[in-house]
Amino acid sequence: MKALAKMQLTQLKGLFSEEQISQNASDLAAHARDESAHEESPPDVIVYVQSADDVSKLLKFCNKHGIPVTPWGAGTSLEANPVAIHGGVSLDLSKMNQIIDLRPEDLQVTVQPGIVLQELNKRLSKHGLFFPPDPGAPCTIGGMVGNNAAGIQAVKYGPTKNYVIKLEVVLANGDIITCGSNAMRTSSAYNLLHLFVGSEGTLGVFTEITLKLAGIPPEVSAATASFPDLSKATSTVVELVQSGLSPAALEIMDPVTVRDINAFKGLKLPEVPTLFLEFRGNGPEVTEDVRVSQEICMSNGCKDYRVAMGREERDKLWEARHHSYYASAAANPGMRAIVVDVAVPISKFPEMVEHARRVLADKRLNGPILGHAGDGNFHVAIFYKDEPKEKSKAHEVNDSIVFRALELGGTATGEHGVGIGKIHFMETEHGKSYKLMKQIKDLLDPKGILNPGKIFH
Repeated sequence: MKALAKMQLTQLKGLFSEEQISQNASDLAAHARDESAHEESPPDVIVYVQSADDVSKLLKFCNKHGIPVTPWGAGTSLEANPVAIHGGVSLDLSKMNQIIDLRPEDLQVTVQPGIVLQELNKRLSKHGLFFPPDPGAPCTIGGMVGNNAAGIQAVKYGPTKNYVIKLEVVLANGDIITCGSNAMRTSSAYNLLHLFVGSEGTLGVFTEITLKLAGIPPEVSAATASFPDLSKATSTVVELVQSGLSPAALEIMDPVTVRDINAFKGLKLPEVPTLFLEFRGNGPEVTEDVRVSQEICMSNGCKDYRVAMGREERDKLWEARHHSYYASAAANPGMRAIVVDVAVPISKFPEMVEHARRVLADKRLNGPILGHAGDGNFHVAIFYKDEPKEKSKAHEVNDSIVFRALELGGTATGEHGVGIGKIHFMETEHGKSYKLMKQIKDLLDPKGILNPGKIFH
């Protein structure tokens, strides 16, 4: 891949208005990294697109000249997914942030990719609707579709792919295509729609996204369950899931994570292994779910089960959970972190968490353990000093956890995507199908201009 030559940059500037092009040092720096610990890599230029025609025009030009193009949403990802590691153009979609069409009667909305999740749900709430996937960060819908994001409510509602029913996509050569339809189901030909969901901008650029929505439930109840040790907490997770309960959220936090968010948010939670649970639905359904979950927790050694929180306390609790990474970062100043994102079959969840805890202890590294326990997805933020020996130890721990997850029938990434940090796990996870994926990439993007260096070397 090559960066822009001076003449090409001049030609590019002729295609767009002056305010759509930036080489300002602060803008380039802001687009040089996401929320991960991966190395910074600024683009050569940022293009702020405003329409599908803008995206098409840009990709035609860059495809002709072999210039890398990396889509950018909000920069909240954790695997350098939107970072232009080969330079070239950062295609910024933040100005494409409108609701195009809201159809409450069909429980559907069509949006541009740059709209932020929280803003979308704020506007949908006026109609008694919401878009359920909730990673917590102020991410864009385009980024969520690109990563197939999930979040704390995935155990009940599932990941982003469950809600995408139609996409307008601009291909590498500038062609604009549509996948899917407004029907809630289809058996018509190949499922190209879900080929693009989770493709991290390597196959095309989304310009319109149609989502199906859910109704806001009438009742919400949250609870915390504290346990004397981590093994009792993880075994409780398995029993809760296998019981047939459908909590909207079932999160786990180890004592280190609880300690960090107490300090960061001024809370006073017991600094022991803790489950966060949330139930949504009608009144009797929620009441029964809370009762059954409490019985299961207490039978597994729970020492403190708190229910019936007020909305203010519940919101503060979930805000703390959403900010847990920042809380742990604040507790480890000057250090970097590799964020583990494995997911395993629910029966293997206790074994997987114990393995992570053990290898962290063996390497004497600090790694808060937390995650979306209800669907077997958990995270470890492996903090290390930014020096070769410590960095090597952190990568050894990460590799040990991920390869163990793969041995147990799991995946290297439950929701963060591959980016650049998980490429070396892909062949082990996917085998021969990984080569087929590369053939698809080469077919749709033969010059390799779309987000090069992500998913594939």
